[in-house]
Amino acid sequence: MNTTAITKTISVVLLSVAAMLVSCGTKKVVADQVPDTKTVTGVTDSEQLKLNYMRRVYDNAVYTKNIVSNIDFSLNAGSKDISVSGSLRMRKDDVIRIQLTAFGLMEVGRLEFTKDYVMIVDRIHKEYVKADYNKVDFLKRNGLNFYSMQALFWNMLFVPGAGNITDDQLKKFALDLASSSATVPVSLKQGNMNYVWQTESKTGLIKQTDVTYSDKTNGTTKLSCKYDDFKALGTKMYPNLLILNGKTQATQKPRDITLTIKMKGVKTDSDWETRTTLSGKYKEVSVEEALEKITSL
Repeated sequence: MNTTAITKTISVVLLSVAAMLVSCGTKKVVADQVPDTKTVTGVTDSEQLKLNYMRRVYDNAVYTKNIVSNIDFSLNAGSKDISVSGSLRMRKDDVIRIQLTAFGLMEVGRLEFTKDYVMIVDRIHKEYVKADYNKVDFLKRNGLNFYSMQALFWNMLFVPGAGNITDDQLKKFALDLASSSATVPVSLKQGNMNYVWQTESKTGLIKQTDVTYSDKTNGTTKLSCKYDDFKALGTKMYPNLLILNGKTQATQKPRDITLTIKMKGVKTDSDWETRTTLSGKYKEVSVEEALEKITSL
């Protein structure tokens, strides 16, 4: 495959990944209030054990503010199968950025999530998409939430529409500690969304996250994120291998995408710009134009 074909494939793949993630978006649901066990009498030992386990799972999140790493990035999307180098830069509660590099020499594209918008940049064709979560219909309709995306990349537990999780919210997760299995499934259902975290019973580490969204209009979208190669990052353990698989019927043509990110030398550097700035040479294209490129494949 020549350079032009590779860079064109990467740019379209970026859009495909964004569409997949958008279609897996979480809808904000206001949860019913649950009394705090500290103020309620008659709490059973079973309930307390479950709460303690959920605290353990939630507390496994790394403390660092920044995660930075070079990566090996591979993606399979139907007939397209590419492997490139790149980098991952994340700042907690602020930004997630994936930069892709062809032949290890030049950046050809990037995908950037912030709390307010998602931006996809095609460096080769000098085009970009910048979509405000609240102003673009297809993003708003699917309820894409930055904190949910962050939780997937940071190997964290999350509640749709929330940043930090309280004990009241932890009580809403369903789990079975009576099982003798080495894995304890933890689940949460809200509206059309169903979440399952496969946790390791001995450590509480999240080994896999499964998100399923179903409705009559957009069909079913499933996103699975597997975690492996855990290494120490400060006092916590962080996975250096992420494998995301997404299947969606939300686009005109059903999508099945597998994305693998292998980190190489995770650091906690803070000296980097958190926002991408583009020159006047770049042309902004609409979300509709971007989706048209995807659905024409």
